[in-house]
Amino acid sequence: MKHTTSSLRGRLVLGAVAVGVAFAVVFGVAATWRLHQVEDRAVRTALLSRLDLARDEVRPDGSLRPDSGGVKTDLVQVLGPDGRVLSASAGLAGVGPLVPLVQVSAAGASGAQATRALQHPDIDLAALGVPFDLPTGSGALVVAVDAEGFTAAGADLVSLLLVGLAAVVVAIAALAWVLAGRALRSVTELTEQAEQVRTSALRQGLPVPSRDSELARLVAALNRMLARLHEGHARELAFAADAGHRLRTPVATLRAEAELALREHDTDEKTAALARIVQDADRLTLIVDRMLARGRRPTAPPAPARDMLGAATSRWTRQAELARVSLTVTVEQALRPDVTVPDLPDVLDPIADNALRHTPEGGWVTIAARADVAHGCVVVDVTNSGPGVPKDLEHVIFDAWVSSRDASVAGGLGLWLSRETARDAGGDVQLIDAAAGHTTFRATLPMGDTGGG
Repeated sequence: MKHTTSSLRGRLVLGAVAVGVAFAVVFGVAATWRLHQVEDRAVRTALLSRLDLARDEVRPDGSLRPDSGGVKTDLVQVLGPDGRVLSASAGLAGVGPLVPLVQVSAAGASGAQATRALQHPDIDLAALGVPFDLPTGSGALVVAVDAEGFTAAGADLVSLLLVGLAAVVVAIAALAWVLAGRALRSVTELTEQAEQVRTSALRQGLPVPSRDSELARLVAALNRMLARLHEGHARELAFAADAGHRLRTPVATLRAEAELALREHDTDEKTAALARIVQDADRLTLIVDRMLARGRRPTAPPAPARDMLGAATSRWTRQAELARVSLTVTVEQALRPDVTVPDLPDVLDPIADNALRHTPEGGWVTIAARADVAHGCVVVDVTNSGPGVPKDLEHVIFDAWVSSRDASVAGGLGLWLSRETARDAGGDVQLIDAAAGHTTFRATLPMGDTGGG
């Protein structure tokens, strides 16, 4: 599904307009209802006033007095018990009942109200009829007022209200556009400044705005992120430069050994030289592969520890046979088959390789694995016989490019990679015993979820 981007300023304005329209609709409906209420009340008040005056103009027999017909009594009807007009003012001569007698009788003393549009004369009337006692029975007294004035005034007020609400919505849209533009001006400036940041100037970060506290917090967080990126980038550059410098020596050594092998005429010596070249090249390749693997892939998912130890033991056994070293691998019974750990081969292979390479011919290497249930981890101790780690290297043995071997081989990264991989997975690698005659490294890795609970 394709997603399209839209202007934040435009969305803010549309939101403000939507709120304004909703307010205008609700307010308009309420105000219109209230205007109609006021209009109806004014009409009824006028009718009641005329009704009081009309009572004085009607004789007991239902006829109107000859001198009636003032401004407020010019629209009067008297209905007889049969519902027909018994008498009427001059303005309603010949006009039928404005309010039916049945409707008046049903309404009672409060009276019945109705509207009527007349053709001759052309006028819209609002009429009110109330019961009126006559000698011949119960009739009705009906008065009317011209409703056109009230209706026109109400329509004018509604029109004015609609125009005013429309103007309010337009004003809200314009105000929202201006305010959103001012509020987002800092974002625009920040965007322009961010586009000018170079890789070499990540540490400098972006200027923190002083006007907007929310934006200042965002910029401060971005600056902290840029500082971390700068530090990581600087470490990568330093490590790459150091690696290039340090790998130059073993590569040059390989070239020198290859040139000497080309000059060697003795077949046995040439074969031995080529074997040394292949061995050193394999070690150099292994270290480069480990560096690339560490940089390119995340921590491996947990896998059964026993299975990984079984697969690794066959590799370690072949290495031990080539080095003429005795290898013993033991796995404690408490380490059940369903116990899983992450990155076990990547952590143990460099330690085992280091132990096998530093053990003299005829020496021994032991690898003992056990489950530390109390701490939720798997512990593997790798011990080898030999001279041990020199005192001056014990505190830096896990640093990159630190090795007790000479520069003719590509060493110094295995233990560093092992510890970094373990720490990435939540574990660690430690040198726990470096006494003369043997050395012990301990790797700990967290247990994963077990199928057996």
